[in-house]
Amino acid sequence: MANVWVVDSNCFIHVGSMAREGFLNDVEKVLESENSGLYVTPGVHGEIKTVRFQRWPGQPNLLDEIRELVITVPVDEAEVKALAQHIGEKASPQDVDLSLMILGSKLAHEGHKVTLVSDDYKMTTTGEKVNLNFETCPPSTFLQRLADMGNNSQRSRLRSLSRRVRAAEMKYAISRAGQYDIQKKLTWMVDSLLSTRIALAEEVDDNSEPDEGRLISALIRSIRGEKVKKSSLNKLGSLPDVCAPVSKLDEHLSTLTSSGNLDDIKLTYDQSTELLSEILETTGLGLSPLGEELAEIAHRAMAGYLYRMESALGMLARMSGNLKLSRLHLSRALYNATLVNDIGAEMRAMHQLGLLALAAKNWNRAAKLFEAADRQSQTIDSNRLSHLVLASVARHIDGDEELAKSHLKAANSIVSSNKPMATEILTSVGNSLLAIDCPGLAIEIIDEAMECAIEVGLNDELELLAETLLLANTALTIKQQSQYKGLRLLLDDLNTISKEVAEEFESKISDIDEKAESLSKPLDETWKEWQDASKLVPTNSSLTVVRIDEDDNGRALIISHHPDIGSIGLWLPDGGIEAAPGNTIEIHGSRIKVAPPTKEFQESHNIRGIVAVENPEAISFIAKANEILDDEDENEISTNQ
Repeated sequence: MANVWVVDSNCFIHVGSMAREGFLNDVEKVLESENSGLYVTPGVHGEIKTVRFQRWPGQPNLLDEIRELVITVPVDEAEVKALAQHIGEKASPQDVDLSLMILGSKLAHEGHKVTLVSDDYKMTTTGEKVNLNFETCPPSTFLQRLADMGNNSQRSRLRSLSRRVRAAEMKYAISRAGQYDIQKKLTWMVDSLLSTRIALAEEVDDNSEPDEGRLISALIRSIRGEKVKKSSLNKLGSLPDVCAPVSKLDEHLSTLTSSGNLDDIKLTYDQSTELLSEILETTGLGLSPLGEELAEIAHRAMAGYLYRMESALGMLARMSGNLKLSRLHLSRALYNATLVNDIGAEMRAMHQLGLLALAAKNWNRAAKLFEAADRQSQTIDSNRLSHLVLASVARHIDGDEELAKSHLKAANSIVSSNKPMATEILTSVGNSLLAIDCPGLAIEIIDEAMECAIEVGLNDELELLAETLLLANTALTIKQQSQYKGLRLLLDDLNTISKEVAEEFESKISDIDEKAESLSKPLDETWKEWQDASKLVPTNSSLTVVRIDEDDNGRALIISHHPDIGSIGLWLPDGGIEAAPGNTIEIHGSRIKVAPPTKEFQESHNIRGIVAVENPEAISFIAKANEILDDEDENEISTNQ
């Protein structure tokens, strides 16, 4: 994996005083070519907030200029205190430096090759003392290494800057000669530069894949049914036959995702878990007599199939309303994704886990998962918008306003660059939030999607968004209306719109509010006798599950929405409902009764009536099959077949 850089405040201070205009453009292109990145912690923002680019026209604020280039990752205060105690109070660096050391260690554990950039020699010695698994170098060496990675013009400019920074570092170190022994620090500074030159001189263009990697690739091709060299098959022994059954998982998922709708989510989940159990048992029996090395190759080769199956099971569990089980499957998916050479798989698993953390109102965990997904998306140059917006929302609710604004500012530049794309992604985010029963958050995101759709004249999308917003308003309870204080003010900065667009947006919202008001009153007609369901719900139309409310006795009230009828509650006294927001409801061959809602139910659930179903078994909860897997995973399945 490419080298990543964790950068301290002193490096930015040096750059601010010496770098010429165009420096950031050079760095951005070099990092992009090397699939690398610059990381900081929020504390660095505070230490450089007044630093300016002294040699740039107008001397712009450095933090404002670099904000979109650096990746800001928060570190818990408890972790900082724990590291300080471990190092010892007298020897310990400052809190911001400790947070950078912790970040560097975390990135190293994620599989990155990490270099901590700082001219504070104490960070080198203490990092080695507690074995944090990263190397260090001073800012001048960092700039030299960037120069060596750039083209001719970038190399010239960055080398010149590196020399000026090195002179400043040496001058400062020598000025402190009377206060401490500077020999070790000077030796470290020189060695870091020499190691860079030696590494470049000895670099060999070796594209040969390690033997283990070749065997894993050969086994994957064998599982797919592709032709494999006889020499590789000889080395793999019985593994192709042992691992072959795992291909049935993708065949099963392909059948599910091509089926259109799932009209029995529980049955689909049970069939899928039964198949997975059989495959794991069969392959486990086959691998048990083999040695550790061959078993490891098999696990790596099968991990992609297991990742996709666990992801699908996680989504099926969510569709049935079991968020705890969904989290378990998605956590397993993430674990398997780490064994696959597919950073996108890890990113998608972390994003789904972040959504579940939002549903559990664990804002801090949600923020960390979305931020990790964002880091992965940058590694593979995937769109960051959904991760950034949700990370910003989670940080805001968790009380970290500065980091929330930082994420949103990065999201703003993405929205500004492509409004149609932003409309699509924000709509998807809003629907995801509705599916985990977070209508208050969904409304705020869908508002932003509507603004983008109005700006670029996406009229079809605008109609769908209006319907979605009407449903979200129906799902919003009185308690949730005041739950996210200040979030609207934050998200107003996601997209900047003209006065004309703002007026059209307000007009659309007014129309939606007016329709919502008309659909909030009790039904004009109710009846106590059993009648055909079509008397209330038109034939060939369905209800959408908004929320499921169960009382202490297990009796269920399903809050559902119909675009023409509004919100009604289905009363199922036997309970045991396995459904979730976003499912559609169809009633086949059963009669219904309709009663007016109690005042309490009308106020708490916005329902217009309560429906009793004569034969509850006639109710089907239907989910869209294409939501089980992401497009990328479906493409992988197609490739494997």
